[in-house]
Amino acid sequence: MTHTKTEKRPWLGAVLSFFLPGLGHVYIKEWLRSAMWFAFAVAAVLLFVPLPETGSATSMSGAFDAAMEATQGLPLEALVPIWMVRLFSAIDAYWLALQRAPAEEEAGEQCPACGKPVDEDLDFCQWCTTPLPEREGPNGPTEGNAVSR
Repeated sequence: MTHTKTEKRPWLGAVLSFFLPGLGHVYIKEWLRSAMWFAFAVAAVLLFVPLPETGSATSMSGAFDAAMEATQGLPLEALVPIWMVRLFSAIDAYWLALQRAPAEEEAGEQCPACGKPVDEDLDFCQWCTTPLPEREGPNGPTEGNAVSR
């Protein structure tokens, strides 16, 4: 599995994961971790929130009311695991986004025309299409079309 540098905001991934564990991981494109954290959140709710004994709900509003009723007055022992999953999911999303954030100074060659970093495999700037003078190749500069700035 290769990790590429992205320009994702670590704080946004953390906030998204705090509200719904796994959502911040979707934002930073960590699909497997997203599924894992969502499964942890569902497991915490299923294990620690007691189901109401009111019977089956017949509509979506009834299901929502039953879920709200189940969360009213929960003891601290039931809330701590759920909040811990949310907290650790946010920390993990933040840490992953920081690890994948681009470095402040790109190591490598920069385009003489636009100043952006260029790909080592190309003989022109992928941002402004300026031919790079020191590279040899089919798209590199020749004596007739060399760019002078």
